[in-house]
Amino acid sequence: MPRTPSPESRRRARLVALNARLRACRKCHRAGFLDERESVPIARDPEPDAPVPRILLVGQAPGLRATLHDRPFAGIAGDKLRAWFEQAGIPRADFYRRIHFAAITRCYPGRLPGARGDRVPSPGEQALCRPWLDELIALLEPEIVLLVGLLAIRSFLGVAGPLSRIVGTATIRDSVRYLPLPHPSGVSRWLNEPANVAAVDRAMTILRGWIAELGQPPAGNGPPSRSQSPRARS
Repeated sequence: MPRTPSPESRRRARLVALNARLRACRKCHRAGFLDERESVPIARDPEPDAPVPRILLVGQAPGLRATLHDRPFAGIAGDKLRAWFEQAGIPRADFYRRIHFAAITRCYPGRLPGARGDRVPSPGEQALCRPWLDELIALLEPEIVLLVGLLAIRSFLGVAGPLSRIVGTATIRDSVRYLPLPHPSGVSRWLNEPANVAAVDRAMTILRGWIAELGQPPAGNGPPSRSQSPRARS
C-alpha cells in the first residue's frame, strides 16, 4: 500500500513546483523591463536533506553573482551575512538549510548607470513580481521574515526613515516576526559607523531569542553582544 506523503513532503513538493514556475516567468521581459539574455528569475530549491525552512529572507533583488552561480549571497556580502547569522546561532554550514531566500523581484535588475551599485527595480517590476512572493509566503507560512535593505523593509512594514532608526527593532504582526536588516554590501558605508554595527548586534540578539523561542535552539553560545534591550512593536 503506498505511503501517504507527510505534510513536510507535500510542502517541499509545492515549493519545488512553485520555483519551477517562477524560473519560467518572463513577465518583466515581455513588458520591456529586462532583457532575457541578461537576466532570468532566480529560485533555489530547499536542501534535499533538510526540512523546508520557516525562516524567510527577503532582499531587494538577486545580484549579478547570484545570477551567475544560481545561489543567493554567494559573494562577499554573503560572507558578512553568514557571520551575522552565526552570531544569532545559525552555523555557517546551515546558511542555506535554515533560511529560504527570496526578494521583492527575482531577476537581476542590472547596474545603476554611472554608479557601483545595482539598479533598484521599478514599481512596475515590483508589481509584476509580487504575486510570486505572496504565493511563496502562503506556502512557507514563515515564522520569521528577515527584511534585508530598505526596499524590503518598506514593502513589508511601510516604515520610512533612515536605517539607523529601523535596524535593531522588531515588528510582530499576526504572529509573524519581522526583523529589518541592512544590506551587507561592501558598496554601502553604513556599516562603517560603530553605532550601526551595534544596531546589527541588537538585531542578532533579537533573532537569537526568536530561534530559541520557536524551538530551534541556537548552536553554541555565540559571541558576546554589545546590544541594548531589543525593542519590539506590533
